[in-house]
Amino acid sequence: MLIPSLPQLSPQVWVLVAGRFLSQIGSGVVLFYVPIYFVNQVGLSATAVGIGLSSGAIASAVGYFLAGSMTDSRVWGCRRTLILSCIISILADGVFWFAHSFPFLILANLLMGLGDSLYWPASGAAITDRSQDSQREEAFAVSGLADSLGSGLGIVLGGMLISIANSYQLLFIVDGLTFFIFLIVLTIMLKDSRQAQPSPDDARTGLKAWKVALLNPLFLVFAIANILFTTYINLMESTMPLYFTNFVHHSTATGMTPGNVGVLFSGYVLLAALCQLPMVRLLQNYHRVYVLMLSMVLWGIGFLLVWFAGISNGGQMVFAVLAIALLAIANITYNPFAVALVTELAPRPSLGIYLALNAQCWTVGYLVGPLIGGWALAQNQETASGLWAAASFSTLIGVAILRQLETF
Repeated sequence: MLIPSLPQLSPQVWVLVAGRFLSQIGSGVVLFYVPIYFVNQVGLSATAVGIGLSSGAIASAVGYFLAGSMTDSRVWGCRRTLILSCIISILADGVFWFAHSFPFLILANLLMGLGDSLYWPASGAAITDRSQDSQREEAFAVSGLADSLGSGLGIVLGGMLISIANSYQLLFIVDGLTFFIFLIVLTIMLKDSRQAQPSPDDARTGLKAWKVALLNPLFLVFAIANILFTTYINLMESTMPLYFTNFVHHSTATGMTPGNVGVLFSGYVLLAALCQLPMVRLLQNYHRVYVLMLSMVLWGIGFLLVWFAGISNGGQMVFAVLAIALLAIANITYNPFAVALVTELAPRPSLGIYLALNAQCWTVGYLVGPLIGGWALAQNQETASGLWAAASFSTLIGVAILRQLETF
């Protein structure tokens, strides 16, 4: 049975998981269809919409720093930071609803990026405070699973709403409603359990806490490896689908169809969802650094198979399927254990700051990934295929970096 197989987590963790699942349904409803709406309905150019969407990353970079300090603050704490995140996200949906110009598109994305970035460090700290160290990987795995399932369901529901009502603006109302429900859940059911903070002159508070975290040699080593991981995830999400479509050819010299690529990556999402909890339970008794080294090796083998798919004269689909399966396992092996390791490296009073810096690694990875991937695919077949061989080789560097944490 499914229910008994779920981990025995604190009811407060399940509150966070359920609320996030609801809000991610709304986010999935909106984010997937925003470019289509503003190009085809509002009439903005694809370039303008791209610039508008990227502005959210700027707000996220600022928001992560705010979230780190607010989460560790005695005045704000996790609960109030999460509540503010929901309020800002609701405001973003309101701006999206009546946005019919480029400046309002920018404003909406700035608000959405700020609201989303306030959520992640506060949510991570809240889950950490409400889970024992031995079950932390399962707690983060369940939270990640709720994110994925909510987003996937939201995309499906968004398509249904557009087909039935033929109104993209209805999507923003639905998204705002799901965030409002999350807000009510947080307000009524979540209690702030952060421990009392040290005195203001303690080195673990305020600006001193950021300096200590940024100069923490163990965390800096992890951060370098984490940027590699997040770059790999972005390459898989943003570059690999286009690579399979345009550069991986069958014996007939025709590329994979977008439909085939779509099925391939749908299988990736399904496999990741099915294997997330079993994989965490299988590996949670091992040192987190060793698990991350295993993940790095799996990324390397997966990228090597992608390279084989591009250079081979036969069996391209077999190589592609094997690659996607391995990369799915690599991803679900990485994420919960990486966040759990951050909570292990961080002093408890500075947990929000460390989680904010961990989120900034994603910002860097998602900046570097499109630049490298876009440049490689704009070149010839050899360069495009060589990207995956280079990515595979770089995982050896990643393993060497992680080995520096073995003694921790």
